[in-house]
Amino acid sequence: MPWRSARRLPLSTQLIGVDGGATQVKVHDVAVVLRGGAPALRLSENSASARYPRVPGFTPPAEAGPEGLEPPGPPTPAEREQGWAWIESTAQCVLEVARRRGARQVLLGIAMPGRKTPDGRGIEFALNGPRIPRFVERLEERLRLDGLEFAAPIARLESDGWCCGLGEEAAEEGLFRGVDDAYYLGGGTGLAESLKLRGGLVRLESIEGWFPRAWKLRDASGKSYDRSLSAAGLNSEWADRVGFEVPLARGRLPEERVRTDERAQELFKLTGERLAALIAERAFALWMRTSDSAPLPGPHVLQRVVVGQRLGQLLQDARTLPYFRAALERELAAHFERLGFAHTYPSDAPGELTRERWLRCSSLRGAPALGAAASALAAWSPVDA
Repeated sequence: MPWRSARRLPLSTQLIGVDGGATQVKVHDVAVVLRGGAPALRLSENSASARYPRVPGFTPPAEAGPEGLEPPGPPTPAEREQGWAWIESTAQCVLEVARRRGARQVLLGIAMPGRKTPDGRGIEFALNGPRIPRFVERLEERLRLDGLEFAAPIARLESDGWCCGLGEEAAEEGLFRGVDDAYYLGGGTGLAESLKLRGGLVRLESIEGWFPRAWKLRDASGKSYDRSLSAAGLNSEWADRVGFEVPLARGRLPEERVRTDERAQELFKLTGERLAALIAERAFALWMRTSDSAPLPGPHVLQRVVVGQRLGQLLQDARTLPYFRAALERELAAHFERLGFAHTYPSDAPGELTRERWLRCSSLRGAPALGAAASALAAWSPVDA
C-alpha cells in the first residue's frame, strides 16, 4: 500500500529528516500537511548542512579491495575517526534545526548510504565511506549531551535509495504518487535506487537475487554504473578527459561548458547511452519476473521511471538537453526494439523527446530526508495513541 500516516504529531514534537550522503549531511525540518484529504510531507525552510571533515589517511574500505567484497580487516584509527566525523557533523546539523524550532522533543528519521548492520542501527559497509557499526547509539548519546529529547528512539538507519522512493511517495509533489509500478534512480556521490511494485515500495535487499543493485552491474565499457552514472563519477570522468582537478571549481563543470566544448557534448551523449542501457536492463528484469515460486511474480510493466538528485537535474538542464536527453531517448528506443518492448514502452512520436510522461525528472528537494522522516513517522507509536 502507498505510504500513509494515521496520526499527526503534537505541536511539541518536531519531525526531522536526515539525508546522510557520502560527502555531506543535510538535515531538514519536515511538516505534515493534508493534500486532497490525505497526509503528505513538506520541507520547511528550516534546514542545515555540513560537509564531513576529511580525516588524513582515511581510505574507504571498498577502495582497499575489490568492489562488492567484504571490507578487509578491522577499522583503522583513521576510519574510526572518519566515522566520528560523520556522527558529529550529523549531530551539529540536527541540533541547529532543533534549536531554531524550539520544540520540546524530536522524532528523527535518518537515511544513510551503505549496507546496514543486522540491527539496522549501524553502517556495516559503504562504497564511499567508513564503517560505523554503532552509528545510531553514538548519535543518540551525542544529541542527549546537548539536552535533546526524543519522542521515540531512532528505530534504524534507512538506505538512501529506499528513502528517495519513500520521499517521492510521501511528498506533496512526489512522482511515485498515483502510480503502482515505478523505478527511481538518483545520482549524487553514488547511485540511489528505489522500486515500487503493485502499489508498494519494495526492499531491494529482498529481491537481490534477480534485481541486483546498480553498483554491482557494469556498463558496456565494464565500469560500474555507480561510477559511470553518478554525478561524482561524471565529474571525475570529465576531469580526466580535460586535465582538471577534482573537486571541480565553479566554471569547470561539464554542463557549464557543454555548449562550446565537444568533449563535454560527447560525455553527455555517452551518459545518456549508459542511462538508457540501465533503464532497459531494469525493465527487462521486471518483465521476465514470471515465476510464481517467489514473492512479486511478474511480468511487471513500469508506469513511470524517475531520475532524481543531481542526475535528474542534469537530465532536464536546457544546456545538456540536446546531448544527454536526446541520446537517452534514442538509445531507449533502440533497446526496447531489440528486447521486443517497442509496443510495451512506445514513444509517442519516434525521434522526438516525447517520453516525458513516462520518464520523469524529479525536482523534489531533499527526497531522502523526506523519506527518512516518513519512515520515522510511520513507525511512531506514541504512548497515548
